[in-house]
Amino acid sequence: MKAREVAILGLMLALSLMFEVMPVEMPTVWGMKIDLVAVPIILAYFILGLRGGLTAVLLLFLGLGMVSSTSWLGAFMKATATLPMIIGLELSRRITRVKLDESPKNLLKFAVLGYLLGIAIRIPLMVAFNYYFAIEMFLGIPRERVVEVVEQWTGVPFWIAIGLPNAIQGVIDVFVSLALLVPLLRRVPHLFD
Repeated sequence: MKAREVAILGLMLALSLMFEVMPVEMPTVWGMKIDLVAVPIILAYFILGLRGGLTAVLLLFLGLGMVSSTSWLGAFMKATATLPMIIGLELSRRITRVKLDESPKNLLKFAVLGYLLGIAIRIPLMVAFNYYFAIEMFLGIPRERVVEVVEQWTGVPFWIAIGLPNAIQGVIDVFVSLALLVPLLRRVPHLFD
């Protein structure tokens, strides 16, 4: 790994961990937080490509495991929720063959497709993880009662209670990252070499 890649990964991880400890978040009933933690990780993917994005997700898991109030479980859930967004964006990049320095219109098409592909993976994954172990471990609710309790708290079906916040978080992850990417491309184009 080159020094440039290490520096970018270090900077993006530091930003992610800063967003984790800052009180800029919207919590859900069962413990998920809608926040900006994954935005720098998605930016790392945009700058460094798939390998850099995957490395950033691994570093996010390790870093959050140390600083997050939800320990390793929260770190695992955030990292596994971020990973599908990177996979979706990579699939979109391969399908659309978009280059990051193209017109904002092409970037937006790429991002929308990447978001949809990522969410198609993320929502079922998060529904399964929340059902099978996360909510049980976070809240001490027996698995047999997880669906019932979450539906009582939220007033909507379990999959919507889990899926909707994850869809909203995915919008933030992809489109806030994209909004930050465009000025970076203009002001620091050598960062992407």
